[in-house]
Amino acid sequence: MKVLIIDDAPDVAEVVTLCFDMRWPNSTILTAESGSDGIRLAKSDQPDLVVLDVVLPDMDGFQVCRNLRSFSDVPILMLSVRNDDKDIVKGLEWGADDYITKPFSHL
Repeated sequence: MKVLIIDDAPDVAEVVTLCFDMRWPNSTILTAESGSDGIRLAKSDQPDLVVLDVVLPDMDGFQVCRNLRSFSDVPILMLSVRNDDKDIVKGLEWGADDYITKPFSHL
């Protein structure tokens, strides 16, 4: 399984990577710290799953999600500290498959 993590916080990417390594030790983890880098990696590497933060330095995760949906049906899991119902609904309406708020449990 190839997973693309798009998050500008290295510690979050590290925790998510650790969770995948524990559950699926043979998975390949790709990381991007900006929306534009994440879109580029999604196009070139065609991941099986995208874990996407909402707050990114160059564009928000909602825009990234919509952009990804324009060329891919890869499952998108939004992972964000933004836990307002409006944000969750927006993420799902713009194409995310699920929306998880931080902090989260890896169990």
